[in-house]
Amino acid sequence: MAFYTLGLTFSIMIALTVAVLAIWIYGLYFNFKRWGLGSTGYQDELRNSFWLFIATWIHEAFEDGIWVFIRTLILDVFLLRRTLRRSPVRWIMHMTMFYGFLTLATVSGLGLLMDIIEHFNILGLAEGAEMVKHMTELPFDIFGYLLLFGVTIAVLRRLILKDVRDNTTAYDVVLVGGVFLITITGFYAEWLRGNAFLVGDAFASPIYAPHFSLIHTILALALFAVILPWSKYLHIIAGPLTILARRGGE
Repeated sequence: MAFYTLGLTFSIMIALTVAVLAIWIYGLYFNFKRWGLGSTGYQDELRNSFWLFIATWIHEAFEDGIWVFIRTLILDVFLLRRTLRRSPVRWIMHMTMFYGFLTLATVSGLGLLMDIIEHFNILGLAEGAEMVKHMTELPFDIFGYLLLFGVTIAVLRRLILKDVRDNTTAYDVVLVGGVFLITITGFYAEWLRGNAFLVGDAFASPIYAPHFSLIHTILALALFAVILPWSKYLHIIAGPLTILARRGGE
C-alpha cells in the first residue's frame, strides 16, 4: 500500500473516489437535463427532464436503423474519420489522447476495485486481485505513453503553430496543461518506484515516489470532479453522442 502514504490512506482514497464519482455522475445528469431543454415532441410534463434527453437521443440515433448506428459508431466515433479528413496530425493527437485517456481511466478504476477486493479479502479473492493488478501494469504503461504522446502534440501545436497559439486561451492552457501534468507526474511516480516500463530502475527513488503519487492522484481527482463535467472537455462524451444522434452527418 505504498501508494496510500503521506496521509492518503486507503480509507481516504476510497472516500475521495466515491465523492469524485458522485460529482461526476451529477455533472452528467446536470448536462443531460440541460440539453433536454431543447428537445421537443414529448409531453410537456417531461420537459427539462433527464429522461427526455435520453428518449430524444435514442429516437434520433436509431432513426435510420441499427446498422447505420453501428457504422457511425465504428467509423465516426471509434476511428474519428471526420477528424482524419480535416487533419492527419489532429487525428493522431485525438486518437492517442482519446484511447490513452479512456483506457487509463478504465484500468485505474479496475485497479481500485482490485485494491478494495485485496484490502478486505472479499470472497477470499485477495490473491486473484493481486494477480489482476499485475496483469494491468503493461497496458497501463503502454496507454500511458500513448496519452503522453498525444498530449505532447497538443502542447507543441499551441507553442509552435501561430494560428493555434493565437486562439489559445487561459482556459485551454489549464485544460491541456492539466492533462499534461497528470500524465507526467503519473509517469514520474512510476519511474521513482523502480522497475518501470522502458526505463527500468534508471530513476528509482522509492523515498520520493509517494510524493509524486500523491500529486498525481490529487490532480487526477480534480480533473474528474472539477474539470471534466463542467468544461469543454465534456466533448469527450457530448461529441460522440452528437455524432451518433446525427447518424454521422456533419
